[in-house]
Amino acid sequence: MGVISVGLIGLLAVLVAVQLKAFRNEYAIYAALAAGVIIAFYTAGRLEAVVDTVGQFIDALPVDAVYLTTLLKMIGITYTVQLCAGLCKDAGYSSIASQIETFGKLTVLALGLPAVLSLLDTVRTFLYEGL
Repeated sequence: MGVISVGLIGLLAVLVAVQLKAFRNEYAIYAALAAGVIIAFYTAGRLEAVVDTVGQFIDALPVDAVYLTTLLKMIGITYTVQLCAGLCKDAGYSSIASQIETFGKLTVLALGLPAVLSLLDTVRTFLYEGL
């Protein structure tokens, strides 16, 4: 499914949600949720190409696979958090959306700290061995 198809699904969901909002607000939220889930499944299908490319990077470069898998986890976390927070904002629960976003930011930070520590250790090694 291409970008145009996904965009049309999103626009169709918005048009349906706007029409349903006049009758019952919860049905509009369900329409937005359904479109978000459908688009998320198509996005997950596209991630297969990204995972394959990262696998090629791991094979071609002398980089520890832990760093690239951590990067993929970070991408997945940010996408999931953005989707969930957007749905919460659409439903009118901005405070829950901001809590989800905060949790996602802290999770990405926690995943990235070992890589930063490894980088600092490498820099420290170069500084002390270079003298």
